[in-house]
Amino acid sequence: MNTYTSENFHFVEKIFPNGFALRDFEEDFFQNQNILNDDRNIIKVMKLGEVETVVKSFKTPNLFQAIIYKFFRKSKAKRSFENSKLLKSRGVNVPEPLGYIEVFDRYRLRQCYFISSKLNFDFTLDVATNKKIDGYKDILSDFVHFTYDLHKKNIMHLDYGVGNICIKKTRNGYDFYLIDLNRLKEGIVSPKKGIKNLARISNDPEIVKIFADAYAIKISSSALKTHKELKKFVYQVGQRVKLKKSLKSFIENIKHVPLSSYEWDYHSNQPHTLKSKKLKNRIFFLAFFSNLKIIFATLYACVVAPYFFLRDKESFEKKIDSFGLCVNIDRPIESQKSISNIELIAMIDELSVENILVRIPLADFENIENYISFIEQLKDKDVLVCVLQDRQHVIDKHLTKKRLDFIFSRLEGIAEVFQIGNSINRKKWAFLSMDEYFSFFKIAYDLKKNKFPKIKLLGSNIIDFDIPFFSRSVFHLKSIFYDGIAAQLYVDRRGGPEQKQYGFDTLNKIRAYKAMARASKKTSNEMYITEVNWPLNGMKNWAPAENFLIDESLQSSYLVRYYLLMLATGKVRKCFWHQLVAPGYGLVNNLDEKIKKRDAYYCFQNLIAMLSGGITKKMTREKNLFCLIVEKEEKLIEAIWSSKGIANFKSNPNQEIFDIRGNAIDTKSSPIINISGEVIYVINQRENYQETNIKLISETITTG
Repeated sequence: MNTYTSENFHFVEKIFPNGFALRDFEEDFFQNQNILNDDRNIIKVMKLGEVETVVKSFKTPNLFQAIIYKFFRKSKAKRSFENSKLLKSRGVNVPEPLGYIEVFDRYRLRQCYFISSKLNFDFTLDVATNKKIDGYKDILSDFVHFTYDLHKKNIMHLDYGVGNICIKKTRNGYDFYLIDLNRLKEGIVSPKKGIKNLARISNDPEIVKIFADAYAIKISSSALKTHKELKKFVYQVGQRVKLKKSLKSFIENIKHVPLSSYEWDYHSNQPHTLKSKKLKNRIFFLAFFSNLKIIFATLYACVVAPYFFLRDKESFEKKIDSFGLCVNIDRPIESQKSISNIELIAMIDELSVENILVRIPLADFENIENYISFIEQLKDKDVLVCVLQDRQHVIDKHLTKKRLDFIFSRLEGIAEVFQIGNSINRKKWAFLSMDEYFSFFKIAYDLKKNKFPKIKLLGSNIIDFDIPFFSRSVFHLKSIFYDGIAAQLYVDRRGGPEQKQYGFDTLNKIRAYKAMARASKKTSNEMYITEVNWPLNGMKNWAPAENFLIDESLQSSYLVRYYLLMLATGKVRKCFWHQLVAPGYGLVNNLDEKIKKRDAYYCFQNLIAMLSGGITKKMTREKNLFCLIVEKEEKLIEAIWSSKGIANFKSNPNQEIFDIRGNAIDTKSSPIINISGEVIYVINQRENYQETNIKLISETITTG
């Protein structure tokens, strides 16, 4: 049979009658739902051409292993193929080896697959060792004869467990087949080694005696001596298993942080800050080595990201469809007025916002149907689902996988984009380290690859402008990939969106994150700002940042200015205000059994009405003056504001001017218009448009 071999691939040509394309093969594999195993390695039944095959995808190796497999050692897939061929040549039953695929990067093995024919068998050896079948003693005796013959052929299976021995019932008895063959040893097998090879099969005294008696006959030894020796090896295996379990338990106990340490603050809709100094010190200790990686990632970012940052300027000619809003289902407490889903959707429609973010807390999974029902009512909107972690789901990967599978299944066709995790650089959000976050994200990533290929997963999820943690989130060696970056890019709460932090204003913060994403091979370039807000005065118990609070008029001004700066970059796919209803920071206050739409609600509504669907054309800046120009419906709209001080300019009769709330400004009685922190919209017809001279206006700025 002909084979196809290249630097990266080796397989039997017959099973790919139409030629081989790696991308097509991997896509077919990931979408295939005929799963035999989905643990460390993924095993699936796939039809390739006319042949029904079993494809085994081995766990992606870590960097050290990957380099070793590239230059010094055969991959597990290659060893499985060659070992299968060896066994077959010596008359040992194995599934027909059809080939292997190795996928290499320049310096490492990225992935490998072993392909064999599908083996139809009746049961595995554990059915006999668990005594679940009549005649199990005869089966076990025959198995020992099979094992001895294997040893006489100078072969020893180094992963000789009950799950790797398949059994077919025949007219004459039973045929034994070996699988999982990447660990095999060729050479003379001494009686002692042969006896030891049986020790991992079972520790049941009856079965140990059956093995010893049968093997003693084969090696012409005393049954008593063989039994004694096998018992010794079985005991040693048991001790190693106990030690391994003890070490694992010890490590888990060290890593254990009581779930009671994490409490949810229903006032501000986020976890309470961790107050125990002892607990914080313990978390620091547990995350020490992971935090060292943050330092290296930051240094790496400082080397590779500046190139992209300096090259990447603001981009325009972008259609404006990025206005988004976080909307939580109603969970009123104390004096809050309950708001129905119908009322929430009515406000969403009134605002004309098309992009909605809904948070699903895994900690509140008992109410999952309420969250899904609400999302289903948003079918005509573009919904992004944020999956909120808690400590229990960070620890219990099986539970997390089960619940993410449920969420993805139920929302299939309704929501396409999922943010996995939230505020991962804050310890109160339950991740002890970035490595824990990567493991958490990988659960979702593996589900996407193997079952839900159409969904998009957003990663990173760093809150605030945190270069070290963001660097670590995108510069790593984990086998995961983000379909987009989620950034909770809050501004330094001491000032407006133009405020600089570490020398970066909002424009450059977005550019910096984008540059690092472009320099990384672990993410696409799509960026989502999934949270931004400013907490309000008088709402101390309900606000997340109680030391830096602003009044409602400033909130309105900052909201609009932030969105305009975001639009000016041309680098953000969607930006979500957090959130619709929240006493401490939302567009709507529902305290005192009332629903009060704040000033920011109407300013946001007007912003969307003014600019949504338009095309960004230009951004000019002079001193503290800003002007974003947008083309919409044969009109050119200038959104103008001052980040500090007040300026003025003379309007012309062809212009219409509106304030931040959408109210027309009277220019007839006085053509002199003030420019302050509150954005004004200057609307011009395209045919007689003359750009406003920001440089000239900047000379009129006065403090105040």
